[in-house]
Amino acid sequence: MRGKAGKSYMNKTLQDIPKVELHCHLDGSTSVELIRQLAVEQGVNLNEEHLFVSSNCESLDEYLQCFDEILKVLQTPDALKRAVVDVAQQAQRDNVKYIEIRFAPRFHMELGLTLTEVLEAVEEGVQEAIHTLDIQVNLLVCAMRQHETEDNKALFDFVQKYDSKVIRGVDFAGPEAAVPPNDIASPIQYALDQGFNLTLHAGECGCKQNVIESIKLGAKRIGHGVAINQDEIALQFVKAQDVLLEMCPKSNIQTKAIADLKELNLPYLLEQDIPFLINTDNRTVTQTSLTEEYELLVDNQMITFEQIEYINQRAINYTFLSDLEKMSLKAKFQS
Repeated sequence: MRGKAGKSYMNKTLQDIPKVELHCHLDGSTSVELIRQLAVEQGVNLNEEHLFVSSNCESLDEYLQCFDEILKVLQTPDALKRAVVDVAQQAQRDNVKYIEIRFAPRFHMELGLTLTEVLEAVEEGVQEAIHTLDIQVNLLVCAMRQHETEDNKALFDFVQKYDSKVIRGVDFAGPEAAVPPNDIASPIQYALDQGFNLTLHAGECGCKQNVIESIKLGAKRIGHGVAINQDEIALQFVKAQDVLLEMCPKSNIQTKAIADLKELNLPYLLEQDIPFLINTDNRTVTQTSLTEEYELLVDNQMITFEQIEYINQRAINYTFLSDLEKMSLKAKFQS
């Protein structure tokens, strides 16, 4: 694969592989073009430098500050609907056949939207995306670790009563080091008791124990999880519990969750058949695409095209789809 021709051929081929994406935040993935357009329409003064993570980002906390800028323009039903379609369009360009987009409803209520209005808007966005694009889209609701337990329980109560066909699970995001999993055990159990599928952000801040605790608390997927990627005992526990690690390489380097791609330990994960998938996390904040994430790994000889095909097909088993929907998605990957 020498020279430009080889590179473009590789891009095209990587792009051609049908993919699943399970860790993608709505706010951090809304395209710069749409953010600019919404800012103009809404008369919002944007500091564009704050939309992207800086090259000398030192921590997850610093990385998360970018979201404040984006959220300024995601406070209306129209903006939310368009953001969902926009993220689905970007995913389609990566040949993603199925995506679960996560969002934190309470972050979109700063200008007075109700929870109902937020959920209706994102749901409309999903309907438009699936009717106009060649992609299947579902949603995950993020509760925030730092919010009061009662607030998170109330959020789950509301989402359950709302009974959306496209909200397929819940997550807890936010400051992991300050609020470890056992501190939110009560709202986590509450969500599970209501029948929600659960993925949890864990192991993004060097805390191995958080990954293990999250799995013991009932998570079927772990957002990031990279703190354990060098720990074979912990990885074998993940495998034994049949939990999938949602990895986001570029984001993990930016937040200093890992110092180097080698820390992902992909050869071991692949050899041991430990469930994991590559995701973007935040396309705009991180300035990435799913194709670029895979390209980075291929360029560093950490994964082959065949393995990329394999992990994406395997990931269908870890989506929050019904068994029937999983079968139908698998058929799309075979065709």
